[in-house]
Amino acid sequence: MKMMVKTGGIILASGLLLAGCGNQAKASTLKTVEQPQLTRLTKQVKSLYEDSKYEMPAKQLSEAALTKANMQKDKVYKLRGDLSKAQQKTFKVDQQQLQAAKKIFSVQDTLNTELGDDLVLKDEDFKIQAFNNDFTYLQAHKAKFAATIKDKATLLDREVKAVALVKAAMTGDPDQTKIDQARDAINAVNVKAFKDKYLPKLDDAIKNLPKDQQAEQAKKQAAAGDSQLAATQPATSSSQTASSQPATTAAVSSTANASAPQGQTSSNGGSSNSGSSSAQPSTSKVLGVSFISQEAAGAPEVCEAASALEALHYKGHATGMSLASFLKTMPIAANGNPYQGFGGTPYAVVDDVYQSIFPRAFTPWVAGFGGASNISGSSLDGIISQIAAGNPVVAWVTLNYQGPQWHRYDWGSGIDNAHVVTVDGYNGDSMHIVDPENGTYWISKGAFNAAYSYMKFAVAIS
Repeated sequence: MKMMVKTGGIILASGLLLAGCGNQAKASTLKTVEQPQLTRLTKQVKSLYEDSKYEMPAKQLSEAALTKANMQKDKVYKLRGDLSKAQQKTFKVDQQQLQAAKKIFSVQDTLNTELGDDLVLKDEDFKIQAFNNDFTYLQAHKAKFAATIKDKATLLDREVKAVALVKAAMTGDPDQTKIDQARDAINAVNVKAFKDKYLPKLDDAIKNLPKDQQAEQAKKQAAAGDSQLAATQPATSSSQTASSQPATTAAVSSTANASAPQGQTSSNGGSSNSGSSSAQPSTSKVLGVSFISQEAAGAPEVCEAASALEALHYKGHATGMSLASFLKTMPIAANGNPYQGFGGTPYAVVDDVYQSIFPRAFTPWVAGFGGASNISGSSLDGIISQIAAGNPVVAWVTLNYQGPQWHRYDWGSGIDNAHVVTVDGYNGDSMHIVDPENGTYWISKGAFNAAYSYMKFAVAIS
């Protein structure tokens, strides 16, 4: 959208080398030689999949088979200038399916290596971005296969982020917020062996906190079902946490069954937020919305659509759609008015056009795939209530949560450094963000609310 400060991508068009009229006899002779090479490649690529539609990988998919097919692909590539148009098309399909098979093997191998049988991260320094990029590609191009590994891919992503938060909590000065974030992330993983390994690591960090904060942490541990630190606290603290636990559990239960309020869209894209604050949020919650990269889709200006699809997928809607296919359904405003549709194109920066879509046009579009309520004008508590009810919220903020850069357009004033993210969690001090440009992270409530309050645009997905 408009906030992206970068130049448009350069589109390279590579033409195939075609034989001239004077070389027709030679070209014809070469084609008969090259056909067996192409046929061999096609056969090898097909062996990488278990079905003729290239939907699922073959059980015997291996690095050796991929290497062999890749070497054959290189041989055909050198001869590509003498292939017929039909052969060129076949070669293109072979290349695409070989690339997909490589990514399938990579994600399978990573999941087996990093999680293993006990589902606990093996390499605490594992860099997950390349894995997430490959998984995003497979969701777009091999949706049936991606669905079979989605749970493990999500688990790996959560464990990597949880370990990073544990490390942050254990370094530097004692910080109650960092400890809370780490505990929430560990519990969100919901794997006993992982909890058993990492919850005790927080004990040392907790013991360095002031005494009153240690007692508070003991309550939080007990409320979350963690017995590590609670067992070491005085009896009075244990008694207090025991008495408070049923109330906490009841609050979580009631919010889990709460229904999402339906906002009323106003003429300026806002809404009344009647009922949105009726849910009683628990102390903290993270829904676990999966990240979708707008850059991986080659659409650097489309944080709105990526955030929407992140939330829709979490709620079980549009699960078969990639970001690329979802974008094809997005309403485009020919006059560039974001209240009527997306201005310009999501694939490149367009000067003097506000490349965004606002809730008035965004909400009915997204509602065509699942529940969407325009809750623009909501307070921060209203957003938290939606998340407590299990509904991620798409929110319009500013890029990097900085001050707004206002600019006047034909349709009105807009923030040039605006950005859109999915909000899927909260704790006492912070909001959890799934950002299609920058991944997942925690941001303080104050910083988030300041960036959100400039426009107060928000849409809850239910």
